[in-house]
Amino acid sequence: METDSGRVILAPNGTSSAFSIHHRDFPEIRAVGVSPKEAALHLANKLARALDSALTDWRRESLSHALADVNAFADQEG
Repeated sequence: METDSGRVILAPNGTSSAFSIHHRDFPEIRAVGVSPKEAALHLANKLARALDSALTDWRRESLSHALADVNAFADQEG
């Protein structure tokens, strides 16, 4: 599966020194962490939970791609 970590949107959290993160295809699923990597790992957990409850093959496939993108982003953050 080809990944694109550019689809992961990272921004400073406006109210603290933390980071907010989401995947471009799933802006409703967001996570926050004190570092970009921690935020990405939290987002990966949320996407995995959403994957567990996905009802259609299309939704599962979309979530799987998003999860792979987020994991690639987390790996880049080291």
